Amino acid sequence: MKHHYWEAPIVIYLFLGGLGGGIMCLTAIMSLIVNPGTGSLFFVPMFFALAALAIGCFFLVFELGQPLVFWRVWTTATAIIKWGATLLVIAMFGDIFWLLGYLDVLPLDWGFLGAIASVFGGGTPVFATIAGIAGFGIMVYTGVMLSTLKAHSFWATPALPVLFTISALSTACAAIALSLGIFAEPTVALLAATEEIHEIIHVVDIILVCAEVTVLLIMILSFLGAGNVTQKAVARRWVVGKTAPLFWLGMIVCGLVLPFFLYVFGADSAASTVVAPVLVLCGGLLLRYLCVYSDERAEIPGENRYYNRTADPHAEFVEHWTYGENMY
Repeated sequence: MKHHYWEAPIVIYLFLGGLGGGIMCLTAIMSLIVNPGTGSLFFVPMFFALAALAIGCFFLVFELGQPLVFWRVWTTATAIIKWGATLLVIAMFGDIFWLLGYLDVLPLDWGFLGAIASVFGGGTPVFATIAGIAGFGIMVYTGVMLSTLKAHSFWATPALPVLFTISALSTACAAIALSLGIFAEPTVALLAATEEIHEIIHVVDIILVCAEVTVLLIMILSFLGAGNVTQKAVARRWVVGKTAPLFWLGMIVCGLVLPFFLYVFGADSAASTVVAPVLVLCGGLLLRYLCVYSDERAEIPGENRYYNRTADPHAEFVEHWTYGENMY
């Protein structure tokens, strides 16, 4: 079946959702456990996380086709998207309250910013924890949402949520590396903490890139060798078909292997601190593009016979009828 189940807006939503959730999760771990007291360093990354989730929600609602009835997501008990929407709301409010607690780091002289920060500042550990847990759920959910669609056998695999979670954490590391420490007070302690967190983030991203390559190749090669007809067709297209250049050159080489070598051998150069994170972000977006557009499904018996008997969408009686009109 060639008709795409979802289009480009869902690609953007899955990428931004995983990115925002990953930033929140890593920020909670880094600022509360690894290096406590460094929350102000993550002000810009957390702002980017909030913006990513907000823009991702816009594209999700846009793709669903009926923006004004988005509230129905929470009224359908069996809808998997309900859990994703709930996690998005929790994460965004946790992020907003966390940001309010650090408003005093902004280079502005407005007196009320300090007052707001003092009100919310005491609860930043709680807000970071809430946003971090919900962010982790969002990362996993982006893969679960596709894997629950059993008719699309390429998506219906437990490996997909694992792959999307690893990719989301990797892209989050890249985004944090690019934006960490902006607006932070340039004290000796914070500068030292920034360097330490940068080193940790780079090491973590190296591990995540290796894990992502491993999981991705195992999933694709297992489909190619032992999958059903649909899985084999998609895997063959990725490996040797028309999307092979995007898969091998775009995602594997430029999105994963090249950043790995830049991280390892680039030391503290611009190649390691700027180029590699940008390539990781592009690779994460490309992964979701290839997955969303690999939505072939096996044909249901008698399906073609049904479609052959339906009316031509340009038939005269169809074009003259409007939705809700009773002509008889």
